[in-house]
Amino acid sequence: MPVSINPQVIVVIRFSYLGENGWRLTHGGLEANRKVLYDPARLERRYRLFEALTLPSLLAQTDADFTTAILIGSDFPLAWRQRLTGLVKPLRDARVIALPPMKNFAATKKALDLCTKAPSHVISIRLDDDDAMSVDCIAEQKRLAPMVLDISGVDTPTIVAFNNGLFLKIAEGGNKLFGVIESLPLGIGMGMIAPKGMRPTIFSTDHRQIHTRWNCYTDSVTPHFIRSVHGDNDSGARVYGVEKDYTDAELDQIMATRFPFSRAELLALRP
Repeated sequence: MPVSINPQVIVVIRFSYLGENGWRLTHGGLEANRKVLYDPARLERRYRLFEALTLPSLLAQTDADFTTAILIGSDFPLAWRQRLTGLVKPLRDARVIALPPMKNFAATKKALDLCTKAPSHVISIRLDDDDAMSVDCIAEQKRLAPMVLDISGVDTPTIVAFNNGLFLKIAEGGNKLFGVIESLPLGIGMGMIAPKGMRPTIFSTDHRQIHTRWNCYTDSVTPHFIRSVHGDNDSGARVYGVEKDYTDAELDQIMATRFPFSRAELLALRP
């Protein structure tokens, strides 16, 4: 029988956070990264994707009982910060958290701690500011958590990940939307269930290697994410697995049942 827990779900989004590590943008250190991250043209592109993909997927969750922690740098330009704060107001429980440059784990851990009010367990979830989760991602994390902890142990940090989803390649010559089943864990919507106050979080380990350190359950059957691929991707945007060539009708069905936007809307996005 599944264990009995009362978890708090916290989704952490690093929105162009200027950290001491975790970026491959330049080799020039913090100042060079600050210049790239806060470039107005780049920020405008990030906001366009956040408003088109990430935010709608959060607002459309079938289970709205979750916290969103949006991590930005303490020197994030004020006008852009105000815009971000306004955008996330419709979310039930969202905080924009500004921190100075820190190591990636320390910064995300601090953001999680500032939002934690869980009675027993925390499900910390990764989401980038240019990707989307399926509308039932939060509900699935909560549904699966007691079952996987029943196997791992109620005090053992355990991962739930989603390997089946869609890639959206955004390019000047036209966008491409196709299915993927990743052979390595993908970070979008990935969560770690752990007792409140425990040090490990979903950011403790690189998401592609997380299955080598923690017990990991992966759903490879149901599409649960959309990853956007574009010129501003910091990490490699390759497929680690197999591609699925859905028909247009199949994609329309996936969009209608799994995500809050249409195939036409995704294909109309511009770089």
